[in-house]
Amino acid sequence: MILLVACPVAAWGLLGLLGKPIAHEGAARFGSRILRLGDGKFTSPEKFIELRLRDCALLLTAACLLPLALPPATSAFTRRLPSRARWISDAVSGFVCINVFAVIAAHTVLFWCLLFTGKGRTHNYAQFQIKRRLMKEVPAPHQAVLLGSSQTRAEIDERLLNDRLGREVWTTELHFPGNRAYELVLNLEALPAVKVDYILCYLSEGYFYDSAAESDGLLFFFGFRDLGEFYKLGGGHVRTGRSLAYALLGNALPLFRLRDPLAGRILGSSIQSLRQEQYDQSLSTNLAQRAKAMASGFRAGPESDFQKNSFSAFAQRCREQHRTLVVCCGQFNPILGRALDPALRSDMLAFLRSQAAQDANILLLDESDLPKQTETDYDDLTHVNEAAQIRFTAFIAGVMQKLLRKDGAGQ
Repeated sequence: MILLVACPVAAWGLLGLLGKPIAHEGAARFGSRILRLGDGKFTSPEKFIELRLRDCALLLTAACLLPLALPPATSAFTRRLPSRARWISDAVSGFVCINVFAVIAAHTVLFWCLLFTGKGRTHNYAQFQIKRRLMKEVPAPHQAVLLGSSQTRAEIDERLLNDRLGREVWTTELHFPGNRAYELVLNLEALPAVKVDYILCYLSEGYFYDSAAESDGLLFFFGFRDLGEFYKLGGGHVRTGRSLAYALLGNALPLFRLRDPLAGRILGSSIQSLRQEQYDQSLSTNLAQRAKAMASGFRAGPESDFQKNSFSAFAQRCREQHRTLVVCCGQFNPILGRALDPALRSDMLAFLRSQAAQDANILLLDESDLPKQTETDYDDLTHVNEAAQIRFTAFIAGVMQKLLRKDGAGQ
């Protein structure tokens, strides 16, 4: 017990005495390498090292004090059990201890960095958490966030934006694959307590009408507190499969929600990419055939009404939080666009234009405002290639510069 108390005390004492000198020396020696590994997600290697040392002290404190705190908390229950059954109390205490530790650890960048298994191979939830939590560590006059599905990530390169505008507005990319309009609400709730001035989204028909898709975003971001709003918006019409039940279980048991990122770290990144690789191999190489099959799952109905209601709620929260919402009326590969019912796109554009007319905080970039993208600009049916991304990012940089000048003039 003395050791479990002494270790945290020593850790915080050493951090207070040596934290800044170690961070300064580490940044002097390894700063350029740390920034390269950070891939543009932070700007100060010295601050990054210092805060990771603080994370170490916090994790050590939790690991030492939780075993001390839980046995007294469960002692009343333990005394009522027969001696032969007290292993039940020990097992429950251990299980609770691990889950509480998981909650504490998940609030540190260091924990998520330990789950990093390489660029392009790390679990999407771990990537999201690393980027989300590093937002607090970037000093900038303004902050912007890219929200949405992998289309938003493919269209806009936040590194290019930060190279050009980073001294005025720092952009963090927080996409999550498969996200639709409702997941935008959940991701907005997940933003850290920092002043975010701009939210950027690239929207296509998939956000509202793809009834065949199931988003992992629901699995990782949904909780009990979201149940009421989910059904109020019309979520009873959504095909969630097991995602909703698993999301609630993960909300109650943090370790359950972390099972996939932990499996990727323990078993290797290949284990979590296996299902995606199998899916990719099963796809037809004929894009026209794939477009026809994919288009069959797009339809208007109660589920699209739910997604529209969700986007309206998302826009309302952005307005209440005094955040400018930049909405790009985006598209798919024209091969898929031609396979879809034209009425769906007309309906989406009419909805977004109506929403922008009602909400002064929305800057709507209509389809005629955006750079034209042809079939040759796409790697597949949904994601543009690097050259198209560079062109589109340059366009968004121009939009952001105009916004900054306008907001600066209005202050």
